[in-house]
Amino acid sequence: MAEDPGNEVDILREAVGSGDWATALPILQRKARDEAGHSRHWSNLASAQRASGQSPTAALKRAVLIDPGIPSYLNDLGADDREGKTAASRLLVLDPLHGAAALMSALKALGEQNRTHSFRLLRRLRISEPANLDATFILGQFLDLAGRAGEAIRLYRATLCLAPDDPMGVRRDLARHGVAPVRQAYSSAYVKRVFDGYAKNFDAHLTERLKYSGPEELRRLGLASGILPDARKVEHIIDIGCGTGLSGAAVRPHCAELTGIDISPEMLGIAGEKKIYDRLVEGEAVAALEREDTLYDAAIAADVSSYIGDLEPFFRKVGAKLQPGGGLLMTAHELTGTDEDGIGIGLDGAHSHSLDYLETAARTAGLTLLDARRGSMREEGGVPLSTLFLAFTKPV
Repeated sequence: MAEDPGNEVDILREAVGSGDWATALPILQRKARDEAGHSRHWSNLASAQRASGQSPTAALKRAVLIDPGIPSYLNDLGADDREGKTAASRLLVLDPLHGAAALMSALKALGEQNRTHSFRLLRRLRISEPANLDATFILGQFLDLAGRAGEAIRLYRATLCLAPDDPMGVRRDLARHGVAPVRQAYSSAYVKRVFDGYAKNFDAHLTERLKYSGPEELRRLGLASGILPDARKVEHIIDIGCGTGLSGAAVRPHCAELTGIDISPEMLGIAGEKKIYDRLVEGEAVAALEREDTLYDAAIAADVSSYIGDLEPFFRKVGAKLQPGGGLLMTAHELTGTDEDGIGIGLDGAHSHSLDYLETAARTAGLTLLDARRGSMREEGGVPLSTLFLAFTKPV
């Protein structure tokens, strides 16, 4: 007796949602075989194979052959198999203006140091598809690296016109060139996009390669300043920009209840798996704090100021959500270069702040600086990153 198709859809949905690939894969394989001319079934099968640890290459090749006009199929194939890049070259022969194939071939050429070919492909794609966001931005980056700042700036501005919410992060590039405000260099859309893509490798990259120690240094500062009492637990701590939970793990022993806020749902998903937090909230820091009804005994914000230029709204909102006598523990990249009233952009592209600016902005929001220590929370290019470790309190 044939299985009820409606029931099979429910079974498949539940299996995929729970990660039960032993159940999901046979259903997806059967769908791909029964409707072999539908690229969507092969793409779904490839996604499940990748999630289960199997190679998705064969299924992705079928999806590309059936429907070469869908960029995501070609991009996925290129990510999983070198032949995906060969497929892009073949598609360009058949269709010289194939957007996804041109973009992949340009990046491949750039990786092979064939800059002339990469530039030609990007320029041609930009001419044929003026509204292609990726081509516009990448060509701008290419020209920027080549020292052609004027042309790069024009393309960055074009990128911003195509996507005003700035998911590509060009406001930072424009600020770096001195043609846009430094304090508004990072968009929420860009930060979310970066950390969603970074989530799976975040912990290993930060702790192993960059030797990240920010959360532990803040924990020690919290104990020394009295924000984290040594002999008892505070009632409630909020971890702002909690990411995958590295800071939460450091302060969890010091509180009865822990809330985490982050802009990236992918990062929050990993944090949730660790069972560190009592509650997780998705949102940009200031907007998420605005929605909070609880008053907290302490707040921690490790490597959050790197993505916020003007910190005054942040300090005001944190101050409003702290109990009288509560404290804020945070890090900041210390300003070492040119600045805009105490706010700069470092060589790594992140925001940096002067100690004077931080103390003044916090004081304006009703927070008093308890302690400021200089050190390094991680490495950048193999060099210790100049970091300020800060403890503020809200007066009783």
